[in-house]
Amino acid sequence: MSESIHINNYIPIPPIFYPEGSDKPFCNCKVCGKELMESGEPYLIEKAYGQDLEKEKRQVIFEFVYCFDCVQEVHETLSVESRVKIAEYMKQNTNLEQRDAELKKHELFDVDIWLHNCVVKNQSIDEVKEFQIYALCQGGDLLFHQAPYMICGDAVDEIAGLLSNKSLDILNDLMTDLIDLPPEFSELFKTRHPILI
Repeated sequence: MSESIHINNYIPIPPIFYPEGSDKPFCNCKVCGKELMESGEPYLIEKAYGQDLEKEKRQVIFEFVYCFDCVQEVHETLSVESRVKIAEYMKQNTNLEQRDAELKKHELFDVDIWLHNCVVKNQSIDEVKEFQIYALCQGGDLLFHQAPYMICGDAVDEIAGLLSNKSLDILNDLMTDLIDLPPEFSELFKTRHPILI
């Protein structure tokens, strides 16, 4: 998938979607290493946050950046049953197209607004202890196209509960291979997975 996406509404990628501790955006796909800034190919950023009770603040549990080829490849390795269940869950519990149209109609191109409420449970980001955020990007820009969005921990748990054992094993292997998990989140790691929606 080497074609670019043509979307009229975009901004420079904001720091919340930078790698943790960095002052610059991601440059390479975390799975295959493909260069992302100059290629013009779209890519997905996924970051998971959890509550660090000792420090009484949120901390990144994991962060991924995937080129679209790798998104497709990981998605296709999941069982058909898991993919169907996730698609049905999202169809029944969200309306990303309507949300997208409403925010664009009012020209609300502020990432904080797009991330403020869980797209599944409608809980505010201020009310939840754990959540995952997603952005669709191209080069150095974040694209407003159904994303960015936030999914709270309760919804992530429900989605993870739909996955077959085979799919869970695939996602666990991916995380083990690609992330250096903070030790204080080792227990949470057992229930938190990348969810490529």
